[in-house]
Amino acid sequence: MSKEAEKAVFQDLDFECPACASHFCEGSEWVTGLLASRTAACPDCGSELQIQAEEEEQLADFMKRKGRFGKAMFAFMLPYGIGGLIITLFFGGLGFMLYLPVGLVIFALLKLVFDNSSDLSIRLDQA
Repeated sequence: MSKEAEKAVFQDLDFECPACASHFCEGSEWVTGLLASRTAACPDCGSELQIQAEEEEQLADFMKRKGRFGKAMFAFMLPYGIGGLIITLFFGGLGFMLYLPVGLVIFALLKLVFDNSSDLSIRLDQA
């Protein structure tokens, strides 16, 4: 997954740097490093930042929810894709066009169940 695509996955996760007052979102590698060491560097100004225990707990919770959603999507997309191929083979494009809204409804339900949190803003402190 490209860095830009990964950032899109984490677009509802926002970090705030107290040194330069910038708001930024980063990918899973940066977030995992922050959770492991409790410190990270601001991508805009390079300041050393640390996360408070309360914020760390919220961030870890957020990452667990994202992980569960990813697994649920994989478990859904594999049989859905195979079903779409079968429908297309037997009924052609029209059959798939009727099958497509079913997937959109199931995707919306999965998103509602596994990823119903609002945006999360994490305030970091200078180390």
